[in-house]
Amino acid sequence: MKNACLITVAALVFILQVPFSQAEFIYAVQDDVLYQADPNSGTWTALSDTWAGTELLTFCAGSMYAIQGDGLYEVDRSGSWTSLTDLWTGTVALTGGEGWLYAAQNDLIYRIDPATGDWETVPGDYAGTTHLAWARGALMVLQNGYLYRTDPVTGDFTELPSSYDGTTAMAGTSDALFVIQGDVLYSVDPRTGDYVSLGGGYEGATELGAWGNHVYCVWQGSLWKTNAITGEYESLGSAWEGTTALCVF
Repeated sequence: MKNACLITVAALVFILQVPFSQAEFIYAVQDDVLYQADPNSGTWTALSDTWAGTELLTFCAGSMYAIQGDGLYEVDRSGSWTSLTDLWTGTVALTGGEGWLYAAQNDLIYRIDPATGDWETVPGDYAGTTHLAWARGALMVLQNGYLYRTDPVTGDFTELPSSYDGTTAMAGTSDALFVIQGDVLYSVDPRTGDYVSLGGGYEGATELGAWGNHVYCVWQGSLWKTNAITGEYESLGSAWEGTTALCVF
């Protein structure tokens, strides 16, 4: 587990540089339904159903993408969807960045064209991968408790310092990576590995999304919004029990 006393000056400077911006909407799958929620009030609207069992949801190039069973789907902001490919049984992580989707399945990471569903493998062995995120222009891979910044074309990687055993959720923005490890939410510099604790109380949270200077998660059935600079948080409602997937954009 990390020690807050080890926070460096560079890390503090980094977190203060996170720009202020606001996500347009939060999207979440709860039971069978895809919901759209206001990131300020938490007020929600049901968009479409038939999403039972969906645990992977991300955004890329203005759309959402979900894996349900073996299918990869493109989903617009209204909840309308298009099936792309059906090869994704066993996928454990999904993220998007710079016009591509990335999925971890069966010890491999795939780079997927979101327009067609066509894919290619990212060079390397990714056995033990549990989480993926796109942060600060890089593919972040959490594998066997260690965090790697990975080039998705060559497979070249840099191992970042510290252990990430016990991480239950991970999400990235254009400036920072956020992880929940144990009961603590951390902001991590994807280049250096410097980190800042944003406070505790997140134990068991698995659904995490981030945009600009805010982080959103579902914890014990409630939707929470956390300021990525100060760690201050607020509840956006308590009607989120059973949420299995979350993304923000």
